[in-house]
Amino acid sequence: MNILCSFALSQIKRKKSRTMTTASAIALSAALLTAVVNLVASGNAMLAGFLGKDYGAYGSAYIPLLLIPALFLASLIIAMSVIVISNAFRMSANERISQFGTLKCVGATKKQIYKTIMYECALLCVAAIPLGIMLGYLLSFIGIGVINLYIDDLNVLARTMMKRISLSLSFTFSPFALLVSLIISLGTVFFAATLPARKAMRISALDCLRNGGETDTSSGYGRTRITLGTKKPIEYQLAQKNVSSNRKRMHSAVTAFSISIILFITMSGLKEIASGIQNYIYTDYGYTVMADYTATFKNTVNPKTGRRQQNCAYPIDSKTAEEITGQFAQYHGTDVFGSGQDYSTYVAILTPQDLTEDMRQVLSDESGEEQAEIILEVERIILDEKHYGELCAQAGAVYGGVILLNDYKYNDNGTERHIAPLSMVSSTLRLEKADGSPDFVTIDGVLGTAEIPVQLTYPNTNPIRLIVPSEGMWVRGYNWMASPEDEDGFMEYARSVLESHFPQHGMDYEEAGYTSRVYGARDFAKLMNIAVILAAFFLYAFVFLLGLIGILNVISTVSTQIKLRAKELAVLQSIGMPSESLRKMLSIESILCAGKALAAGLPIGIGIVLVIAYCVKLLFPISFHMPWASIMITIFIAVLVMWGTVRISANTLKKQNIIETIRQSGL
Repeated sequence: MNILCSFALSQIKRKKSRTMTTASAIALSAALLTAVVNLVASGNAMLAGFLGKDYGAYGSAYIPLLLIPALFLASLIIAMSVIVISNAFRMSANERISQFGTLKCVGATKKQIYKTIMYECALLCVAAIPLGIMLGYLLSFIGIGVINLYIDDLNVLARTMMKRISLSLSFTFSPFALLVSLIISLGTVFFAATLPARKAMRISALDCLRNGGETDTSSGYGRTRITLGTKKPIEYQLAQKNVSSNRKRMHSAVTAFSISIILFITMSGLKEIASGIQNYIYTDYGYTVMADYTATFKNTVNPKTGRRQQNCAYPIDSKTAEEITGQFAQYHGTDVFGSGQDYSTYVAILTPQDLTEDMRQVLSDESGEEQAEIILEVERIILDEKHYGELCAQAGAVYGGVILLNDYKYNDNGTERHIAPLSMVSSTLRLEKADGSPDFVTIDGVLGTAEIPVQLTYPNTNPIRLIVPSEGMWVRGYNWMASPEDEDGFMEYARSVLESHFPQHGMDYEEAGYTSRVYGARDFAKLMNIAVILAAFFLYAFVFLLGLIGILNVISTVSTQIKLRAKELAVLQSIGMPSESLRKMLSIESILCAGKALAAGLPIGIGIVLVIAYCVKLLFPISFHMPWASIMITIFIAVLVMWGTVRISANTLKKQNIIETIRQSGL
């Protein structure tokens, strides 16, 4: 072992507390990077087993879905690690700057000073990175275990909506992933150590001896006036002066702490947004079980008019739909609500006078101008005979008539609003197909928002919604809704009925050209809930561990600064400052430093949450509340960590002799 390496090793052994803090930061950084890389490798193995090599036809979609989050997380880990580890080595260089000056006086070169710090970095990497990689694999193993607690439920729920789904995530050890983790970890640590090492090697021997506690040899700090007899206590004035003077030394700690605060607030905000989406998706539509039939389709453009038209391979006819409704109703006399939708055959040709003022305003906001002729999408709905007859009676229409559902739902910047689209100045609507052929429809009855059955309130995407006679109708999809007493028994029975009418012979949706499903109305909400739980677990675990790296940085920086200020604190005590006042001054300093981190982290974190919430509310009319409880917890933890670190570090100075401390410091 050469002399520079021996010197670095002696420093590691002498400064045990700093060594443990730095090694812990390196190990946590390597652990997080390893966990992310191994989860990507395990996810890749799962998708390759499910979709085939290179993910088959879905490769262009799933590869970015897998890699983009991993790259984002890895970038955050690397950024935080560079800040923290670089600061740890800077603190190490600060403590040894006088030694560097002595070494330079006896002939040490800049390159040798640089190598001394890099040897220390290499020795710490040899010990910390293997432990970090093992911890990363353990974290990955635990994470995969948590996923597998829910994956069976996910498969069961997914199979009700997508045929032949069977996902299985297993722990995968990949030599390539191990190599990637090792290279990234080493690169991160050596890059972080290079910054303070280069700074230390440039300082002259004279500056090293003259400024023996700090690698920053720029001009001294400006003087701060301390005024006695004012309303501000002397302890507060001294604390304010010290925080201002040491702002460069505390910069990295405050930055890392701010990033941790931003991440925690952002994750809390994302959880609130996910809960809002979940609540929006799950709405009680008056039934507990749903069965449906859906055929594949292909959208084309009509060459004559340029309008979109939909070609459906296997539509369902009203006669078959009514027959299935009757079979479902035979199960213990269950009341079944059947409805089929045609969203794309017709459009309505309207004038502004045909629309209500509210509808004209909505269209004007969307298009930016008022049009003389307005074309709106039409949804034609057919119902089972029983409920169609009941709605005809409710609307005052003869059986066989057309009923207008005069309700349009839209998202008004996060608020769901319902308006009446048609003013009904005329009882006749002009409809056109994609080829331009017209069809005039007479409205025999109208139902407003409050009168529409709850089963027909979703999805409500087309402005013009017409319930039409079912005779001779073919539709792409049909739904059966029921609330049976025996849900499981009814679902099993309904599956057998649909299989008898629409056998798929083990083929999926695309292969067969259609699919039929039976599932609980809450199944999708359960699927969403599991996804939210898993996402929250991994995100909070990630933020916690990344925040722990930042806290280690704070502990390392603050404790080092307290030790470097031992002579300053001894001088204050020697001129009569009581120990209680000294502790009060340090406590105020800790609160001011925490305040600086919060002043930067809170606005940015809240701003990120508000931007994300605004973007989501453009897509979903969700209710969103700022996670104030999480923000208050963040403030409390930030102040507690900073205050606790300062108090613990200050207590280590109690045993020091004031005279000896001042004498050894050269005063």
